[in-house]
Amino acid sequence: MHNVRRFLATLLVLVSLTAYGAEMNNLGDYQWKNRLILVQAASETEGAAEILRDARAELDDRDVIWFVNTGEGLVSNQATVSGGVEHDINELLAKGHSEDRVLLIGKDGGIKSRESSLDLDAIFRRIDAMPMRIREMRTGD
Repeated sequence: MHNVRRFLATLLVLVSLTAYGAEMNNLGDYQWKNRLILVQAASETEGAAEILRDARAELDDRDVIWFVNTGEGLVSNQATVSGGVEHDINELLAKGHSEDRVLLIGKDGGIKSRESSLDLDAIFRRIDAMPMRIREMRTGD
């Protein structure tokens, strides 16, 4: 019985490590885990990566992953970005109207806002008004 428990404990640790270290291969992999902010490079979004980096605590608290397409590549608060994720982001940004430079995607995968410039205060207000976020704030998740 002791060996079975040890085996199950080891298996649980391995599954946890695998899930934690799982690479995100497309935007759908973030669904139900994170909210996303996607930013397309333009004069209206200049400095977006720095603004997002400076708001790390507020973004982390709201489970936000962000991606900025600089025109020369993708910048993110993720250590690595897979080719599949980059492809999905570029495709999604290309589908929008030319003035839709900032997209907010909810944990459910739906686009919650399309804006021409990055206004983090407005994005935080929109996120904090979402029913899922209200539940998270109540339960401390």
